[in-house]
Amino acid sequence: MGKAKKWVTLLSVAAILATSACSTNSGGGSGQADSSGAAQQEKSSDPVKIRVFETDNNYTVPADVKKDPTFQYLMQKTNTDLDWVFLPHGDYANQLRIKFSSGDIPDVVQDWGINLDLLANDQILPLNDLIDQYGPNLKKYIPQFVWDGVTINGKMMAIPEGPSGNTPSGRIIFVRKDWMDKAGVKEIPKTPDQFLDMLRAFRDHDLNGNGKQDEIPFAARENFTWMENIFGMFGVNPYTYAEYNGEILPGYVHPNFKQALAFIKTMVDEKLIDSEFLTMKRNVWEQKIQNNQVGSWNHVNENAWDWQFKLDQAHPEAKADVIAIPTPKAPGVEHVGHHMLPFRHTFLITKKAKDPAAIVKMFDWLISDEGQKFSFFGLEGVTWNQENGKIVYDLNKDIEDKTSPWRSSSFNLVGYNKELQAVQVGDQAIEKLDAVYQIAQKEGIPNLLLGAPEFKSLKRYPDLTREGNMWTEAASQIIYGKKPIDYFDEFVKNWRAQGGDEIVKEISDWYYKNKK
Repeated sequence: MGKAKKWVTLLSVAAILATSACSTNSGGGSGQADSSGAAQQEKSSDPVKIRVFETDNNYTVPADVKKDPTFQYLMQKTNTDLDWVFLPHGDYANQLRIKFSSGDIPDVVQDWGINLDLLANDQILPLNDLIDQYGPNLKKYIPQFVWDGVTINGKMMAIPEGPSGNTPSGRIIFVRKDWMDKAGVKEIPKTPDQFLDMLRAFRDHDLNGNGKQDEIPFAARENFTWMENIFGMFGVNPYTYAEYNGEILPGYVHPNFKQALAFIKTMVDEKLIDSEFLTMKRNVWEQKIQNNQVGSWNHVNENAWDWQFKLDQAHPEAKADVIAIPTPKAPGVEHVGHHMLPFRHTFLITKKAKDPAAIVKMFDWLISDEGQKFSFFGLEGVTWNQENGKIVYDLNKDIEDKTSPWRSSSFNLVGYNKELQAVQVGDQAIEKLDAVYQIAQKEGIPNLLLGAPEFKSLKRYPDLTREGNMWTEAASQIIYGKKPIDYFDEFVKNWRAQGGDEIVKEISDWYYKNKK
């Protein structure tokens, strides 16, 4: 397959690569995995019946997994008889509740954390002993911080599918290095002030060469989204909770959030951020970046090559060089960046399971050397072959096979394997990705509420939550100068008086009881 054709095809499966998650402690290949797979059952025993609920992730999934060659291969390799039920992604949480309330609880439930309904009803099986006995590959290739994310009071409550690139922080700041060079910015900014200086240089030069000074130094999206690492320079963002004076506070009422708003107000005042950012939709935001108009933006780690490729295709004359930079750090701040996301998906084994050891063995095989090739490339002889010790993979055949999206989402526990992923995307892209992952390995704001229940106070006061309007309205008034920066203190006082104190108490009580 020609290079150009290969890269065009790769764009159509960006979502496949994005589902890659978690991995080796060395941050690289899986060549040392136990290819025999701990999941291999005695061939003389009957296949173990396992029922699984999983979202279809909006992919086209097999109507009958027992007739699907990919699932047949997994069942043969793990001596299982799978009843793998895909539920509609858009209604997945509701469908789970309906099934659980009717008594339909499977052996395994896929989620994005610890399912609170199962947890509240004591239906989740702790896995510590099972993982120790039957999961050598799981222990070897899933980093400790990922296991920590599914551990409550010392009990492993799920098998996690970790984040892409083994990185605690899932989002990064991207910068046009070619713009830095043209504007005379010689060093990567290490502090918020240096970051502002870089944006000012982007504003003041005709870096896209169109004869105008219409460059957008930084682009974000509606409702303060896709600028988490900007807030994160100050150790908080709207998604985080932080410990302060013996309490656990939502990031948007933490004192450091006031500093972040002052910083963003400077960006607005000095035209260093897109003037439309509070209402910017995804398609317009993407179009501006791809149209050689934007110098810096915040996005997911695994899209490093995607941005580079699209700019190369749309504006080859620009000779764009998209790089990731470490999140600049404000004075006195320890942790910066995005809030830590130690997993993408989780697989919870319920107490209904008759043979939980067989389930652990199945997932252990999936993360073995043999299992990783299966999840990355599909069926040998169909979408890939091994020639002279090297994998020869045909991406076009994999796309035609139509298994790659759901196969990766359902089976790829290891996520990022530099050696195998390089076969998919090529050396140039893998080096770009690996550079991003090296940065993201070293940053991230601790996620204090992993495994937390659904707090009643947050449901009682929806306007006070991250998704509510109270903090965004106050933040908007501040950054546009309708209120002084000190209005933030009044906002926090009002927030607490209208129910925030109750929220803080409930969350703090849970945290100090369960996490400290």
